[in-house]
Amino acid sequence: RQPGFTLVELMVVLAVLAVMATIVTLSVSVASGHALESTAEHLASTLEQARWQAITTARRIAWEAPQTNNPASNADQEARWYEQTQDGAWRLRVVPYATLPLTGVSVSIALPRPGNDAPARLGVGPEPVGVAACVLLTQEGSTLAVVSDGVAPFSVRRDGRC
Repeated sequence: RQPGFTLVELMVVLAVLAVMATIVTLSVSVASGHALESTAEHLASTLEQARWQAITTARRIAWEAPQTNNPASNADQEARWYEQTQDGAWRLRVVPYATLPLTGVSVSIALPRPGNDAPARLGVGPEPVGVAACVLLTQEGSTLAVVSDGVAPFSVRRDGRC
């Protein structure tokens, strides 16, 4: 009798390794999905906080999405917040919730659609009924939508549609 492994023993080891590799692959993809979902929830909460701040200060507030044509290059780009002054001009705001974890996430404002020469900004104001809004967040083929119909709070749609 020669020492060694039988074919059945080798097949069992390969099957165990395949199951472990599948579990690791699924957990990594789930973790990246959780990161995108966490970013979307954070954005929805931030936009809702800005809406309430606009109502309490009686001034329009706008969020300008970072330019993310290349999601890998937006590590240094941040979203900006603006406030409309009494004379109608927009000024840059410095607020504690100005930064969002958008590294590696492609961001686009789908609603309201900006004009050809206007920056992509989503505005909230002091009026009780606003306009419908939708921001799409995409990462590694997954898309989530942060939406509001202008009355309801901002929320995350997991189907990625506005």
